Amino acid sequence: MSPTLLLGLRYALGRGRVLANGRSRRSICFFCSLSGQNAPASRIARPGLLRETRKFPGFTTSRYQSTETAPTEVPLTDPRQDLEHALLELQTHAANYVNLSRLQLALHNLREQPGDESIRVAFLGVTNGSLEPGNTAKSLLRLVLADPLEPRREWETRLQSHDASKPLIVRIGPAPTSPEDAIRSEKLETARDSIMPEIKVSSPTLNKANLEMLLMEADTLTLAKTSEPNTLEDSVLVPTVDLSKPSSTHPEPITTPVHMALLVGDGILGAASILSLPILESQETTRAAVNFSSLDPNDMAGCPVTKIDIKAGDHGLELFRASVNNVMEFENLWTESNIGRISEWLRINTLPSSPDQTPGGMTKPPVRNLIKSLLQNTSATIQAEEAKGISETLAASVSPHSAARLNQALSEWSQNAHQELEQQLEVAFSSRPWRKLNWWKLFWRVDDVGMLSSDMLSLRFLPEAERGVIYLAGRVQEARLAVSQSEHHQQVLYPGPTLSSGPSAADVISSSSTRQRTAAIVPPGPTVVGGGSTYPSYIPYTRNYLQERTVPALQALAQKLVLQSVSTAGLTSVLGVLSYLSALGAYESGTIAALGLVLSLRRLQSKWENARGFWEGEVREEGRKAVRATEDCVARVIEGAANVGREEQGRRMEELERVRGIIQRAEEALGRMR
Repeated sequence: MSPTLLLGLRYALGRGRVLANGRSRRSICFFCSLSGQNAPASRIARPGLLRETRKFPGFTTSRYQSTETAPTEVPLTDPRQDLEHALLELQTHAANYVNLSRLQLALHNLREQPGDESIRVAFLGVTNGSLEPGNTAKSLLRLVLADPLEPRREWETRLQSHDASKPLIVRIGPAPTSPEDAIRSEKLETARDSIMPEIKVSSPTLNKANLEMLLMEADTLTLAKTSEPNTLEDSVLVPTVDLSKPSSTHPEPITTPVHMALLVGDGILGAASILSLPILESQETTRAAVNFSSLDPNDMAGCPVTKIDIKAGDHGLELFRASVNNVMEFENLWTESNIGRISEWLRINTLPSSPDQTPGGMTKPPVRNLIKSLLQNTSATIQAEEAKGISETLAASVSPHSAARLNQALSEWSQNAHQELEQQLEVAFSSRPWRKLNWWKLFWRVDDVGMLSSDMLSLRFLPEAERGVIYLAGRVQEARLAVSQSEHHQQVLYPGPTLSSGPSAADVISSSSTRQRTAAIVPPGPTVVGGGSTYPSYIPYTRNYLQERTVPALQALAQKLVLQSVSTAGLTSVLGVLSYLSALGAYESGTIAALGLVLSLRRLQSKWENARGFWEGEVREEGRKAVRATEDCVARVIEGAANVGREEQGRRMEELERVRGIIQRAEEALGRMR
């Protein structure tokens, strides 16, 4: 065959040979690059051009007043470095919102020479119920990479004999030119085969693309569980490969991010499985191809799936390799198979954009699409997290209308509680049982002081207010349950009373020289007595405090005063008798006895009335403080229920705003990058 005919065939197939004088490229392992090993050396930044002004000796420059100062030139930074720094910040501050596997792949590309970035493409055989869904993808990959002008190569045989259920890496690059390079490449390939099978392929049109391909199966049922397009795109472009290491008996899953993915199906079931995935809008990163033996091309008009015919393409390739005279039949079968569209998609996206297809200058479109998709998905995740946080905050907090009604009910309860305290204690201290404890009745009622005082506190010390605050606490809990639909809701708890170091009523009543510090009711403080309760416990705690501390002290004081009065009266009477027996008159002796009796009774009256008055005032004051503390506690709970989660939401919003600023800087640097 003449050279002219050969060149015409190469032009018709779109597979022009590339001269073998291209520079060699360092091969980086598909998985080692993810862990940071064998990373290429960082590029050397080109020094910026400095504008210099020459000064001649003896020459001075002058400036008129009308001249204006020229604006200071802002030094331009390398957008590639700015983008890399922004992505590193995104990795540090937004690890929960970004796909770290795709981020590592983007950082790996940014550290490579512009236009010479390594591109990774995944051929995913879609499972559609057939026994070997990966065979179609394997056959398509062979037809895309095969050279019709060359005989059948060894890698084609290895590819056809490969088990389609296991992942396979196909590296595209020029064949070794020397025996040493061939031996070194064979040893490296053997070492990598121990982890994952690998095939080295030399393609005339894709050798300069720095291309790596991943062949594996993809389960559409697993992908269909994720209905969100962003998450589904991450699942397709970050397939998971199970690696079997020699030292481990169980396979270890590892994520393998890629720039582009081709979903390959077979027949109607394959097309239905692929069309059910909402990720085919962007034909640049994700594309689908379905194998149909016989189908009218007009039936596929407007369909995002590319129709291919593996049998026709394979038959045409074998005919052309058998004889060049079959070129017309090969051209018809190749056009019918539609394999050229897949090959064109790979060439446009992976080859350097320079006219001579040499690396340098422009960033490859898959790298730019990867970073753009990564930033968009991160922004969508942040927006979803922001909406979720706001929804949770609104769902967990009481509405302003409910909070206003609860505050109104609390105000009414407080007013009624103060009125009840004043009225009930007034009735209690003017009742007959309390009048039984007058000072002149104390001699035969001294043992009833504790019983009568405790009964009066139990019956008259804020009973209705206690029941009302329990009902109010139930309304607060009901408002929380109305907005929280979770089965494991959090019970509203109220803090207990705190300890005060001030003198108590028992100290004042007992008038002892050694005054011990006891508990008093104050508004909620740092030292809480006991744990939280389902309703404010200030009123029952105050009642118990008065009954257990002040009532025993009041009874002890009554017994002490009665004993002192009887003792004083008895001693003065004995002194009067002795005075009468010692030659004093009866008048003088009776005066001494009467004086002692009057003094003892006067002392009993003054001490007891002062103690009773102070105890009455202490009961009123402790009741007032209990009502005030209860009101403050319930108000705090209502305010907290209305603002629950606001502080946490504020911190989350600040974090999201910082991440959004990093994304904006990354997008700005991506727009400036060539």
